Amino acid sequence: MKFLSLYLFSLLQTSAFASLNPLVIKGSKFFDSVTGEQFYFKGINYQPRTGATSKIQDPLADEVGCKRDAKIFAELKINSIRVYETDSSLNHDVCMKTLEDAGVYVMIDVPTPFYSVNREDPSWDIDMLNSHKLKVKEFSKYKNVVAFIIGNEVTNSKLNTPASAFIKAALRDIKTYLKSIKVSIPVGYVDNDDEDIRLSLISYFNCGDDQNARADFYGINTYRWCGPNATFKSSSFNKMIEPFKNYSIPSIITEFGCIGDEPRKFNEFKSILGPDMENISSGGLVYEYSQEENNYGLVKVSYGNSDIEKLKDLENLKNVLSSINPKGIKMNNYNPSNKISDCPPISDNWKVSKNLPPSPSEEACSCMIDSLSCNLDSEFSISDSSKAKSLGDTLSYICASISCSDVSHNTEKGEYGDFSFCNPVQRSAWILNANYINQKKQNSTCQFNNFKTEIINSPKNKDITQCNKLNNSVNNDPKSDNSNSTEGDSNNDDEGSNNNDGGSKNSDEGSSTSTKSSNQSNSQKYYTLNLALSTIVITALFCGVVY
Repeated sequence: MKFLSLYLFSLLQTSAFASLNPLVIKGSKFFDSVTGEQFYFKGINYQPRTGATSKIQDPLADEVGCKRDAKIFAELKINSIRVYETDSSLNHDVCMKTLEDAGVYVMIDVPTPFYSVNREDPSWDIDMLNSHKLKVKEFSKYKNVVAFIIGNEVTNSKLNTPASAFIKAALRDIKTYLKSIKVSIPVGYVDNDDEDIRLSLISYFNCGDDQNARADFYGINTYRWCGPNATFKSSSFNKMIEPFKNYSIPSIITEFGCIGDEPRKFNEFKSILGPDMENISSGGLVYEYSQEENNYGLVKVSYGNSDIEKLKDLENLKNVLSSINPKGIKMNNYNPSNKISDCPPISDNWKVSKNLPPSPSEEACSCMIDSLSCNLDSEFSISDSSKAKSLGDTLSYICASISCSDVSHNTEKGEYGDFSFCNPVQRSAWILNANYINQKKQNSTCQFNNFKTEIINSPKNKDITQCNKLNNSVNNDPKSDNSNSTEGDSNNDDEGSNNNDGGSKNSDEGSSTSTKSSNQSNSQKYYTLNLALSTIVITALFCGVVY
């Protein structure tokens, strides 16, 4: 039996931090690799936002906050946190050491508001790949990073299942990259417990012949259990966990804690870590640590401030956690026999075939751009709303007249264009050039009123057909990312598409739905504005393609 080690084997690792015992995955369970005891997540979702001013709100870069909150973690006796949003360009040494010394493992969501798969107009391109690699490279050096989450509630209804193909492609490429740098931290996906698609999602992320394209673990954000009188059955937690009884990888309740009635009692933790579920799931994480606009907090804190105000739910959670102690099974006594899942068939509720989008290749995209006779001006930026809209309208008109298949996709048929992984500006340039060639290279067909283009009489590359043969960029070292401070360069998802902050959860008893709060911080509105500008381009790229 091969185990999936959750620590860094690189000889270059020089961290002097005190070590938590490495964890391993065997079958559908986590184990302490030293003691052989089964490991259960007893954790909290951790994303303090109050007082933060940066575009990417990174609590693991707040040294004062980490030292403040580690004391509460010790008081609660939790062993893990999940962090939705971090900035790979910042230093995290102090916070990660503080957490490790407190005995806390960390789960890291990989996407950022700037770079993540948009559920409505999905793609997996070279810019996103580079950003994801920067994130996992930064956090792989910390021994208490226990897992990476490649996507959070991206496909959240039957209307946007195509996005799952691109998340799975990201999963494949990031697992491949981690192996290339000799890192064995697991990568998983988290769903939103939607009744229409949950079974398809659960199967999809654990199916297929390519091990790198299968999730190492699966997370469920669920808010079914509401009110002090709810039970394992009345909340339908029993139905929620049923598909995982024969699952071949670990399942984790990555968000829970309905606020239908306050104060919350957190009795669902007794089922998650008790006889109802301890033989099926690997524990759970409460949503959420800090009090934000959605009113789910256990404490009130502010960035860079050591002050803390404990709220009523904190003591209730502490009491529950002190009363439960799952036994589990010894690793040596566990012999898993569960098989990988069958991929879900195409249906009205599922529009994704087994075929995945190709791995992005920066070399192929550069080659393609060097082959164009009609190109966008080098100063073009999608942050200029009027130019972006004009370009989007133009692309839409062109793609209604000629084939744009080389830069588009059809997830239901499993068809992906040779340059569908290039970034939006590059794909836009391909379309303009295709129209120029189709119009016999008339100068007027590469001239537009509201955005600048250029005609290249002698392109550097004479044969575009050779471009798609160039190697992908998965194993290359990531490039430094300056987009966090550049408005026009964001290729971000709207904050709801990746739901990177965990969202605001509103749920009736027995319901599994969750919705975003209408309230947004200023920075979140900023991200959403940039998305509106960039997706004008992206949307046009897929015109005429039926999912």
